Amino acid sequence: MGDSGQGVDRAVAGADFVEWNFSIMAGGSPWRIEQGMTQLLAHQGAEGFGPSLAVAAREDALVIHELGRRETPTAVAALRAFQAMSPVDTQRELARLHAERLVRQGVPDPSWASRIGRVRMEGCWWAHDLFDETAFVLCAFSYGGADEHGILALIDLAIGGGLFRELTLGTDVEVLRDVLRRADGLDGLVTEPLDPAYARRLFVDAVATSDEVLEDREYQPKPVPVAYRKMRALTLARARALSAVAAPPEPLPDSVEVELMKRAFLASAAASKLPAGDMTSRAVDLLVAQFTDRAACHPLRLGPRQVAAAVGLPDLAPDAVDDADVSRILPDVARAWVCWTAAERSLSRDATERLEQAAEQACARLRPAGTDGHQTT
Repeated sequence: MGDSGQGVDRAVAGADFVEWNFSIMAGGSPWRIEQGMTQLLAHQGAEGFGPSLAVAAREDALVIHELGRRETPTAVAALRAFQAMSPVDTQRELARLHAERLVRQGVPDPSWASRIGRVRMEGCWWAHDLFDETAFVLCAFSYGGADEHGILALIDLAIGGGLFRELTLGTDVEVLRDVLRRADGLDGLVTEPLDPAYARRLFVDAVATSDEVLEDREYQPKPVPVAYRKMRALTLARARALSAVAAPPEPLPDSVEVELMKRAFLASAAASKLPAGDMTSRAVDLLVAQFTDRAACHPLRLGPRQVAAAVGLPDLAPDAVDDADVSRILPDVARAWVCWTAAERSLSRDATERLEQAAEQACARLRPAGTDGHQTT
């Protein structure tokens, strides 16, 4: 049998399985349907194994098409669940079109069809550090006061657009809020209300980064929560419920802004001990390019882990820089740049010390073997 025939068989089997599940869940509440559908969309067995996310999405598309061919109440129920919960925009729309066509043909809608996914946001809070490298994000929801639940995420914002480190679903929101209350003041964390549009961006960006890490075979072990796939669809659905649109990401500086920053830095006290001339200018260009192009972080708003990651990139290693003079001065330029950004941001003494310590440790790796301390002349 060819690949197309096998695909049809898999779609039929998948649709049969989904319909069987909805024959059991048919009388459930919208909240119970959402939980069940999230598990189905995870495509993950009890052992934690499943196909890649790309393969799972293709299989879901085939199942939606197959369900659209079936004039049964369970097929419509499954389509309504896909419409509310699928992580793929086009699949949600396709499921809606199929479901509405079947309803027009006389197949009944499930009793919960008009209410699934229509949750009310009850609150949004976060605890974040001074550098916004680590964030605990809590968003609470309910169905008009019933079936209250919350999603609590620990997001590592120093990696890409953010990476989920922990992801928890709870039905006692006060217990989850206690986690944030206890975090307040711990390691410099500040707890406060969070703009829902910004929360949506944090969730969506963290899903995108976590998906990339999950699918990359080079990451072993996988640095994402064990429950990630089983909560992925629900997390995205709740992100959509937070706000009509996500807050836009802060743009990285353009070439004009970078040049102005560079001039301000070179004229600052932090750069006063660096050699004057083209060598230092080229070192600054190389350093800032690593922050913006490779590490995708704003060169002014740096945190300790971002500094360590960006300065530790292979492109800045002594044997990777094709100009020996630039390579020699680069550690001092990097340290001076980080000190300058702390002053520009008016960071507290403690925050400044943490940032400078991270810079010193990172720059030590850039110094040629056998050298120590500053290399300025």
